[in-house]
Amino acid sequence: MKIIPEVQFDSILEKIKNKNYEFQELKELREVEELAVREFIELIENLSASYEEISSSNDELENLYKELELTYNKLEGSYIAFSKKLSKIAEKYDDITGKHIERVADYSKLIAEKLGKDSFFTNNIFYYSPLHDLGKLMIDKKILNKEGRLTIDEYEEMKKHTLYAAEILDEDDEFSFAKNIALYHHEKFDGSGYPYGLSGENIPLEARIVALADVYDSLRSKRTYKPALSHEEAYKIIVEGDIKTQPTHFDPKILKIFKENHLEFKSIYEIYEKN
Repeated sequence: MKIIPEVQFDSILEKIKNKNYEFQELKELREVEELAVREFIELIENLSASYEEISSSNDELENLYKELELTYNKLEGSYIAFSKKLSKIAEKYDDITGKHIERVADYSKLIAEKLGKDSFFTNNIFYYSPLHDLGKLMIDKKILNKEGRLTIDEYEEMKKHTLYAAEILDEDDEFSFAKNIALYHHEKFDGSGYPYGLSGENIPLEARIVALADVYDSLRSKRTYKPALSHEEAYKIIVEGDIKTQPTHFDPKILKIFKENHLEFKSIYEIYEKN
C-alpha cells in the first residue's frame, strides 16, 4: 500500500486566496484531510506495535489492516474531493461553457483504458485531468475572455498558465500526477509545444493523453474567439491538420486510438450536451 505524505492543502489555498471566491468548502476539506492523516499515522503505529508483540493474533492484525485500508481510502477521497473543488473554481474563473473539464476527464480515461493502463492510472487521469487548466486562475480575466486574437505579450502570458499550475500543485507529492498533466499538456510530440519544447516520450504519458482530449473538446466548444465545430470537423483537424493543429503534435499510439474510437468521443460530447 502506498503511504500518503503529509498534506499541503494550506499552501495551495494560500497561492489562490487572492481570487474572489469563497474557499470555506476547501478549508473544510483540508480539516477532514488533517484528521484522516492523524488517524492514518495512529493506525500505522498500532500496526507496528502489533508486529512487535509475538502474542498478537492474526485476527487482530487483519482488523488493523482493514482499518488502515479504510483510512487510506478516506484520505484518498479527500484528495479527490479537493481536486474537484479546485477544478470547478478554475472552470468558473475561465468562464468555460458547458462541461469541458468533465468531458476531458471522460475522454482521457477512455484513452487510458484503450492503452491498457491499470486502474490506478485510469482513475488518476480521470480525477486529476480536470486540473489541467488550474493555472488560468493566475491569468488576468481580460486576457482569458478577450474576443479576437491575443497580442504577442498576451499570448506569452497565457502560456504561463502551465507554469502557474505547477507552482500551485508543487507543494504536495500526492498531486504530482496532476502537476504533470497541468505542466505538460501543451507540449507536443514533435517538440513544438510549450513550456519546455519537450518531445516524444519525454512528455509524461498522462500529459500526452490529456493533450489530445483537450484539443478535441476545445475544437468542439464555443469560445469568445471561435465557434463550436462539429465532430466531423474536429476529427478532420486532428487527423489531417490545419494551420494551428497537426497530427504530429500527438503521440502516434494515442492518435491511433482516437481514430479507432472517435465515435465514442462524439458520444461523450453529445451526452453532456443533452444534460
